[in-house]
Amino acid sequence: MRYPKGTFVVNCDHDIPLLLQVRNSRFITHQQLFELMVNSGREYSRKTFNWRVKRLVDFKCISICDGNFGKGALIYRVARGGLLQLEDHGHFATVLNSRTEHLPHVSQIHHALELNAIHLALAHADTLATWKSEVEIASANTLAAAPLAKDYDAVVNVWNEETLACFALEYERTLKSARQYDKIRQALESEDRIGCVLYVTAGLEMVDHLAQELSGIPKRLAFTTSPEFRKGLLDTPVVIYHDQPKVPFRQLLRSMF
Repeated sequence: MRYPKGTFVVNCDHDIPLLLQVRNSRFITHQQLFELMVNSGREYSRKTFNWRVKRLVDFKCISICDGNFGKGALIYRVARGGLLQLEDHGHFATVLNSRTEHLPHVSQIHHALELNAIHLALAHADTLATWKSEVEIASANTLAAAPLAKDYDAVVNVWNEETLACFALEYERTLKSARQYDKIRQALESEDRIGCVLYVTAGLEMVDHLAQELSGIPKRLAFTTSPEFRKGLLDTPVVIYHDQPKVPFRQLLRSMF
């Protein structure tokens, strides 16, 4: 069937999952988006994927971020047209929707791309069961009678050998003030739905600092760098207490059951 020139029809099996991924990631590179679509079984052809993305850019459903962010790649974020299409197909997020005054700011790009890299590392290793993004978590928290204590960067379900394990993921690119860590401590101490929180950092010097700032919380907390976790995944040695030996992350997850 031919459609009038200048119009397009949304494909529910391919366009909507792609728009959801861009929205939930906040920012994503062309290659990351392709790999996540392939991993989810939504795309198989690079040529078809490239055509689909160009089409969604042309019809202002996703936009290319202006600027050079040192990644040597096109970086996308969802546009209002894309949010309208998602909502028209029943996908609404309270924290990022067509009426949101400000769309994600480019200052969040590096944070978002690193989370995508972790997502992909777990997916490529066939370790990932589900990944719930911060957009989804924050939206659910605004509506839930019993919300999570924090809008985590992700809540992840993984296969720890033959057992399904859940943990919250937090990525720290920069250090916060002591007052901010006090608020985080209070939130984590009140958390009763997430049994384990993994903090990954941009650099090694931040790991020990975080472990000291958040020590003593009656919660399973683990700390490592993001590059180490992307390489070792569940076998990554993690810091639990800053003055004690590291243990494999999968061992910590196993101890929760």
